[in-house]
Order: sequence, then structure tokens, then C-alpha cells
Amino acid sequence: MINIRKLSVFFVALGLLAEASSSCGAEAYPSRAVRIVVAYAAGGGNDLVARILAKHLSEKYDRTFLVDNRPGASGILGTELVARSTPDGYTLILSDAPHVTNPYVYPNVQYDPIKDFSPVVKVGSAPVALTIYPKAPFQTLTEFVAQAKSQPGRITMGSGGTGTVSHFAGELFQLRTGIKLIHVPYKGNGPALADVVSGQILCIFTPVAAALPLVSTGRMRVLAISSAKRSPAVPDAPTFEEAGIADYRVANWYGILSPAGTPKAVVAQLNKEILAGLQTPYVKERFETSMIDPGSGSPEQFTEFMKAEVKRWSTLIKTVGIKVE
Repeated sequence: MINIRKLSVFFVALGLLAEASSSCGAEAYPSRAVRIVVAYAAGGGNDLVARILAKHLSEKYDRTFLVDNRPGASGILGTELVARSTPDGYTLILSDAPHVTNPYVYPNVQYDPIKDFSPVVKVGSAPVALTIYPKAPFQTLTEFVAQAKSQPGRITMGSGGTGTVSHFAGELFQLRTGIKLIHVPYKGNGPALADVVSGQILCIFTPVAAALPLVSTGRMRVLAISSAKRSPAVPDAPTFEEAGIADYRVANWYGILSPAGTPKAVVAQLNKEILAGLQTPYVKERFETSMIDPGSGSPEQFTEFMKAEVKRWSTLIKTVGIKVE
């Protein structure tokens, strides 16, 4: 006759043994190399931030965190690649502000900026500066706006391309001030900056760090920056708010995303370690040099931040009519 009680005890013990065996056999993350995709060419802001984080994480885990540059279509190709990748934490992307706006600017984008990703952490943000040709006939932001109003459509504004942060910054500025500038898109901020230096165009809204070498040598001037307070790198330049432009906050943010469905434990672990890395002397020094404000927050907070960004910039895109056919 079968002893039901003994049989029950046997199956409970068997279950516990199987669970323990499974736990012992599970590999701790990361057990192999991790790829951090950068959807732009090497040398830009995304590439810089990704390599800083990759060095910290490689040393922390004693595993290779490899930066993989996949440029093309304003960051869309690399982003789509990550969206289709296995959601196991071994393929990440160092995204930026255009991540949430590209689907509203470009046709046939094959990813949803929120639904197709598991946000890990907001890594940092970099303010933009309104920089101008040094011989331009205005010394302050007030004078710049006054001349633009008196000569609508005469002042040329460069950008790194349609739908980039520099483009959106310029469009938002026009809405806030009621002026009209001539937008001249380039294939990247570098060529646009070169043409401001030579006087081919008069201004560009660019990350502060990109302008510093040119400003320090007198080849460009800064009229205002989009941060909450003045930058020690350009202490004479007021914030837009100080210069009389209310509600003008623009920054290129950076964040780590993984494909949707990545295990929550892996996301939480990466969030914790990256935030810890942002407080190390190595990362802090390099972020400070590059004028990047360190990020913070949980994966959930990063998700809500991106949703707010989608709402904010999609409204601007519809209002202005920004579209690449």
C-alpha cells in the first residue's frame, strides 16, 4: 500500500533538489561579452559616452563590453538592429534624443521608441549653445532676436541635419521668440560648425562641448546656453532664461536601452552598476570635460522621461511640419 505522506515528502524533496540544481547551473550575468551599439560613426558624443561606460563596465565585471558603431539613416539603422536583437542583456544601445523623434520625422521607421525597448538608465545630458559667427553684428541674444525680427528670413541657421537636436533647438527657439530663420541642414554638426566659423552661415544651436574649442580661440561666440545655470566653461554666456527666453530647455540626453523583454533582473543590475559608475572619478572627470551632466533614476523613471520627450517633441514636429520624405 502506497504511503501518501511519504510520497508527498519525496516529491517536495525532489522539487527542491531540481530547483537547487537549476540555480547552481544558472550563469551569472554577464557570462560573456556584451555589445553596446552606437548608431553613429565613431568620434561623436554617443561614441564618447559609450566608450566611457564600456571601460567602467568591463573593469567591473571582468567581461568585455564592446562598442559597436552602426551608423546610418540618422541613427535609425543601428536602433532597428537592437530592437530586433535577442532580449538577453548582451546587446544594448547608447541612445540619444533623436531616438524618440526619428519615428515622427522619417518614413518607414521599423521601431517604436517605447514599446520595442526595455529602458535601463538615463546616463546624462548635454546642454546646447546658440553659437554665432564672431563678426556677426549682434553682441547679445536680445540684439540677435531684434535683428531677426527686423529682417525675417535673412539669418541662416545651420544644423547637424533635419530632425537632429540642433535642428529642434533652433525650431523651438523660433517658436519661443516669434522669429524666422533660414534652416540649412548639414550631414553632421562638424561641417555646420565649420561654415559658422567661415561666415557661410551665421549661427547654430550645438552642444556646448562641440563649440568650446572654437569659442576659446575666438572663432565663434556664444550668445546663450540652454542649461539651468551658467557653464563654468563659458561663464560670460547667459542662460536663455537669463536672456529673457522663458521655458527654453533643450539638451541632448544619453541613455542605455535594451530590447523589449530583457529580464528585469538584468535591467536592474545594469541600472545599479551604471549609476554607481557615474559616481566614479574616472567617469565624473570625463563627463565634466565633455560638459555632460550625469544622469540618474530607475528604469521606470527613464521610461516616463522618454514618454514625456515623445509628447513634447512630436507636438513641435507637427506644429512646425518637420518631415523627411
